[in-house]
Amino acid sequence: MDAQAINDDMFIKEKLDGKIYLMARPPEEHTDVQYNIANIFNDYFRKNKKKCIARIEAQLDIDNDNYVVPDVMAFCYETNKNIPMVVVEILSKWTRNADLGVKMKKYAAIGIKEYWIVDWMYCIIDIYVLNDDKKYIKYESYTHYRNEDFSKISKIREEQKADIEMTKGFHALSFPEMEISLEDVFYFVDR
Repeated sequence: MDAQAINDDMFIKEKLDGKIYLMARPPEEHTDVQYNIANIFNDYFRKNKKKCIARIEAQLDIDNDNYVVPDVMAFCYETNKNIPMVVVEILSKWTRNADLGVKMKKYAAIGIKEYWIVDWMYCIIDIYVLNDDKKYIKYESYTHYRNEDFSKISKIREEQKADIEMTKGFHALSFPEMEISLEDVFYFVDR
């Protein structure tokens, strides 16, 4: 194997505002969540005969000075095959600032309607929607709790426990009939 092939396997390359960034490959838990989300989308698309597909780590060209490699993108060929309907970024300590800053602004500028930020370490999904001013507003935040999590939280009130236990999943705004189980998103993630 040559040095170029080794480097291509070790890093993800993005270009933001004309500057190239090399990012180390993420940990296994990040990748597990990435595949879980793509599989949830693709299973739904196939079962419902949608002309859509979720892609993992595909390059998204924004303009001459910008291309990114989102963790997951959901495209629908019935609408626009070049701009994804949903982009999902899974946070890491190396990408957090870019995912919540410059990349979020770039996605908004090209009109991506739904943007998910997933924190696999805390099992949280924040969903942002694009407003008419081409800025994201936070729509909702979802946290996956396991039964053993409640024993770790000593000061939670009983009514709060009931609210938390009821949130087992959600619907993607771009695909309102698609039910997404938080347990499925964070399947195989050991905290």
